[in-house]
Amino acid sequence: MPKTFKHSGDLGDVIFSLPTIRALGGGILLLDPEGGLSNPMIKWKGRVATKMNAVAVDFISPLLALQPYITEVRHWKGEAVDYDLDQFRNHVRFNNLADSHLAAFGLPSSERDTAWLQVSDPITIPDRPIVISRSPRYQGSHFFWECIFFDFKDKAIFVGLPKEHEYFMYATGHQVPYYPTPDVVTLARVIAGAEEFMSNQGLPHAIAEGMKKKLINEYDRVYPAAVFKRPGARYV
Repeated sequence: MPKTFKHSGDLGDVIFSLPTIRALGGGILLLDPEGGLSNPMIKWKGRVATKMNAVAVDFISPLLALQPYITEVRHWKGEAVDYDLDQFRNHVRFNNLADSHLAAFGLPSSERDTAWLQVSDPITIPDRPIVISRSPRYQGSHFFWECIFFDFKDKAIFVGLPKEHEYFMYATGHQVPYYPTPDVVTLARVIAGAEEFMSNQGLPHAIAEGMKKKLINEYDRVYPAAVFKRPGARYV
């Protein structure tokens, strides 16, 4: 019978849990559409502290279902599971989020050293080998985008929400074309087709790290939860 795993965290947290699921043999992944409302470790001042909801579950599920170690993805309805991945919160401290999940189950950090995310049919944008994304959350190096990124902007395409693209151009002064990614699989295919990926912390970066893409990441100095010391990854 397949093992069961439950997660209530944000979408990037779920992606960073995948090396743990793979190392534990894989199985059925249950995502909490209430975002951890029943978990006192997550619930804060009467509300949940994650963005996981029913819409988010349905959004991320197609990408998760493509992974060979995931047999099924469905909504968690309160049933008992073999592995509660929310236990990673007891091990966050200064670990990256993949290590925090692995530590929760006594697994070595080496489990996240090889790519854990795959997608078929990468999308390559002609004359735009660099794919970028920047959300308003977890920003730490405006200087990089405003000044250093100037050298890359003519080779870049932006993915993410239209509002993020609009704000990026307003904040940096760089006019970078926008490439719509209406679903998470399309987003992953565009990232897979890039020669290099640039972003801050968030779901797109988690996908790029899961593929072990060459990347530059703007990390949060207060909570550097997505820093991986590996060849091909640089941090600003």
